[in-house]
Amino acid sequence: MARLSLVQVTDHTYYIPSPTNVGIYVDGNSAVLIDSGSDKDAGRQIYRLLNEQGWELKMIVNTHSNADHIGGNAFLQQKTGCAVAATKYEAPFIESPFLEAAFVYGGYPYPELNSKFLVAKPSKVTDVIFSSGPIKGTSLEAVPLPGHFFEMIGIKTPDDIFFLADSLFPEKIIIKYHLFFLYDLEQHLQTLDKLETLEADLYIPGHGELLYSLERLIEINREKVKEIISFLADACRKKLTFDELLAETCLRYNISLNPTQHVLVSSTIRSYLAYLVSNGLVRYYFADGRMIWTDS
Repeated sequence: MARLSLVQVTDHTYYIPSPTNVGIYVDGNSAVLIDSGSDKDAGRQIYRLLNEQGWELKMIVNTHSNADHIGGNAFLQQKTGCAVAATKYEAPFIESPFLEAAFVYGGYPYPELNSKFLVAKPSKVTDVIFSSGPIKGTSLEAVPLPGHFFEMIGIKTPDDIFFLADSLFPEKIIIKYHLFFLYDLEQHLQTLDKLETLEADLYIPGHGELLYSLERLIEINREKVKEIISFLADACRKKLTFDELLAETCLRYNISLNPTQHVLVSSTIRSYLAYLVSNGLVRYYFADGRMIWTDS
């Protein structure tokens, strides 16, 4: 990992640009982290940056439990004894990260899935917080942003900086991967609508550059989801099994699979199919030991 650096945004809010952005809110010499990066090395570098500033780490607030957002938790908690705060449905995955690999695979995961990309080191959630409202013991506010994962939140600071977690993905990631991970499409689309109403001086997404306006990126994210909904609905007219749908999707979007990509893309397509069924756009039936997806 490249050497991480600290960027001051306002008097009290900082962030650490990295593949997964990390936020810091400072009050006196007390610091609260918003997520902790992707792995132990990120945690080690964050610890160095905090020490260089003379800040004491009070708490890590995890926006959600994906490995790239909690990867530094274990190192930082072991070094500092800091609290870790997360919402009710994200907390079990932080304490038992093996659950993420099992969830996206849909069974006991094979060894290649037990990697830092899916399975972080476990840390202790000391504070189970609500997905909306003030976060006890801090000056921060939780804002519910479900869809990407079970009970993901954004974080609003008192100086009007909004950390978006993974509610929006940057355009370059969408162009490269097309299918970004989604758990609940209905909630994700509602979150995109909600983001249009949330005002802040500056927005910091979980991945990508700082934003002063969300309008364009919201529309890019929304249009890609709509495109994939339409593609899968059309593909189902061919009466395909899930594996055939997966193959059609990978060919259409030039997706190269490895063990991690396979489970993430497969899980996301299943979420799309659940949305399509719930909205009467596709249906399924069983024949000759196969589940067949077809049009409505």
